Amino acid sequence: MVRQRRFIAGVASTLLLLNGCGGANAVGTSAVQAESTGSAGAPYLCPAGLTSSGPLNCTQLPLGDRKFSTSGPSIGNVYSCVQLSGKPVVQSAPWIDAKNGTWSLPAKLAVRGAVKWAGSVSVSVSGSTRTVSGNALPVAPYATGIYPISPSDPAYQYDRNPNSIEAHTFSYALPANPAPAAIPSCLSPGPIGVTISGITIYDAFDAAGYDGAARELQDGCLGHPDPSDTYHIHGSISFCSGDTGSLAQNSPLLGYALDGFGIYGPWYGGKILTSADLDQCHGTTSTVEWNGRQVDIYHYVATYDFPYSLGCYAGTPIQSGPPPT
Repeated sequence: MVRQRRFIAGVASTLLLLNGCGGANAVGTSAVQAESTGSAGAPYLCPAGLTSSGPLNCTQLPLGDRKFSTSGPSIGNVYSCVQLSGKPVVQSAPWIDAKNGTWSLPAKLAVRGAVKWAGSVSVSVSGSTRTVSGNALPVAPYATGIYPISPSDPAYQYDRNPNSIEAHTFSYALPANPAPAAIPSCLSPGPIGVTISGITIYDAFDAAGYDGAARELQDGCLGHPDPSDTYHIHGSISFCSGDTGSLAQNSPLLGYALDGFGIYGPWYGGKILTSADLDQCHGTTSTVEWNGRQVDIYHYVATYDFPYSLGCYAGTPIQSGPPPT
């Protein structure tokens, strides 16, 4: 028996977080066809909510620069398969407080634009396999910034990303009922998961091992393209992913990691979860909706603080890497 869900359009954009990501002034296919919209200000809004240690403070988020290990996982860090080196794309900016090791999400600039794409993604379950496939373009109403970054965009003074957004066919055969592995696995560069909006998820770092969400310029959905022209997210996938969690409602399923476990938003039990509430792989076990039922199961949590999505694989990942073109 095959159960299938197709997300061609109609995935709700988040109501809590954005004022600059949902515009509809253009449609992209294999290349951007749009005019810049919106102001030069930062669109990232911090939700009013409590964490286990008090109100969420998005103006002093922990900076994740070089917080990785190649020898094993630990809470609040990334277990990387490779040694990362080099300099960050953005070495200094008004929203980065390197001295105190923090950065401000509300103060960060975002790449301008609101481009909608002919994106598609499907999720089907057959037996013990969940197949997630698509063209790596976001489904409507998710909208991206304009790339390459225009010299007229204020973001250009910090990050001159020359890459475009293009389609890439992908298909991941994931375990439909994943189980924790005896030993966690490291994260390789490139895709570590995919959202139900069809967006590729990378780990928290730029290529040099610095905090990608803080140090690179992204659009209002915290996404941007890499040199392969793959649009992807380093930071919290709650942005533009349909997370309607709140004090009264837990966050829904937002995506799948490449070991098959689900990734959910940060709202749970009337609070906003942070890294302090999660294990070394950035996950926890609690009751969530899974395969159409309420199940007590392990899952990852997309948080506002580093490492944002995964710190390692709790299960056994399929072979990862850039999607085939």
